[in-house]
Amino acid sequence: MYLEYWGLKEKPFENTPDPRFLYYSREHGEAMVTLQYAVTENKGAAMLTGDYGCGKTLLVRALIAGLDPNKFEIGLVVNPPPSGEELLREILYQLGSDWRPSGRTEILRHIEEILYENARTGKITVVVIDEAQLIANFRILEDIRLLLNYQLDDRFLLTLVLVGQPELRPMVQKIPQFYQRLGLKCHLGPLGPDDTRGLILYRLTVAGCDRPIFSDEAIGLIYKYSGGIPRKIVNICDLALLMGFIRKLERIEADLIQELIEKET
Repeated sequence: MYLEYWGLKEKPFENTPDPRFLYYSREHGEAMVTLQYAVTENKGAAMLTGDYGCGKTLLVRALIAGLDPNKFEIGLVVNPPPSGEELLREILYQLGSDWRPSGRTEILRHIEEILYENARTGKITVVVIDEAQLIANFRILEDIRLLLNYQLDDRFLLTLVLVGQPELRPMVQKIPQFYQRLGLKCHLGPLGPDDTRGLILYRLTVAGCDRPIFSDEAIGLIYKYSGGIPRKIVNICDLALLMGFIRKLERIEADLIQELIEKET
């Protein structure tokens, strides 16, 4: 609706996991390199945690988008099912199998066959479990840990990436034999003031913007309101562009942001 008015080619502030709009703060950059290392070097398992709305899913989608499908077989599980058998079945499905085994033992056997076949053909198998803090109990975590037992003499047959909110870490810590295998761990926190500005300008640039739409004062208020949470930044910026279009404003100033904040709180 407001694209032409602001001189944009596409909407810059959508809450969808489009890797093109991932802004790399220092933490985001370090997390990406850590996960890339875990995956490409067959490190077995890694964990990414972060506060709600801090960009975990977007970063993982960017990670996956950057992997060559000819070299990697990727199974992405979003919102893990409530039982261990259902989760293993979902992993099997996401790895490309339409077969429906009758029980846990058959599921594990078929996953093993896929892992060995991928290794034989030179493919690296990666399983990503997003929102892993939703895993209901420790027995399910133990089922997942068993997947790391599939190894060759010199490498793991699978790289497991757990992604979730901060409560995921203490959950996994209660299973020492699992936590110790998570050799690579990274965390995403809120952005600081400079990165809040950087995120806003970066997204506008990707969307085709060639002029400063948000004043410095407006960006400062956005940071204070959002606490540096990217999802909150994106939401209020989208609303500000809409209201600016409706009111035919030349720029987004602090007074509009303050008005929007007061309506939200």
